Amino acid sequence: MYTHDKIILYGDGIVKIEKIYLTKENLLKIEKIDDSFYKNAITGIDWYLERYNEKHYAYCLIDENEIVGYILSVPIKKELYDAIINGVLVNDLHINPDMYLNESEYNYIVSCVIKKEYRYKNYGKLLMETVLSDLNNRYVCCLTISKDGYKLANKYLKLKMKLNDDVSVFEKTK
Repeated sequence: MYTHDKIILYGDGIVKIEKIYLTKENLLKIEKIDDSFYKNAITGIDWYLERYNEKHYAYCLIDENEIVGYILSVPIKKELYDAIINGVLVNDLHINPDMYLNESEYNYIVSCVIKKEYRYKNYGKLLMETVLSDLNNRYVCCLTISKDGYKLANKYLKLKMKLNDDVSVFEKTK
């Protein structure tokens, strides 16, 4: 059902993590999860399609063939990486899609969203460990916009700066 390179079984094998490529079909599933979390975001499938392509991928939490969570990291230009880690960019909804690349030593963890009923079961931790293992020897940054996101990023990445009560910047260097 999903295009993937590796499967990581967890627990009893019912819930697993799969690497899926960002086809339109898979982006529609990710958008559905995002809609349940990002209540005020004004996006749509076209927003996703102009940023991500089939060379980009996400690690998805799969339960009974349904995506119930994901972590998405994309290669980016160094200029965008610098803008994020220096606090110049605080809202990634308005990133110019040309800043996303197919390959780069600079990567941006765009989002980690898990459906409500799957939260607080260490799935976020497993997704983060999986993506960081994949991004070993690369520069990684992220913006957090929730307390849970802050806690997760703070376990694995270096806090670069806290911009306000909601937004913080984290990074991992090589």
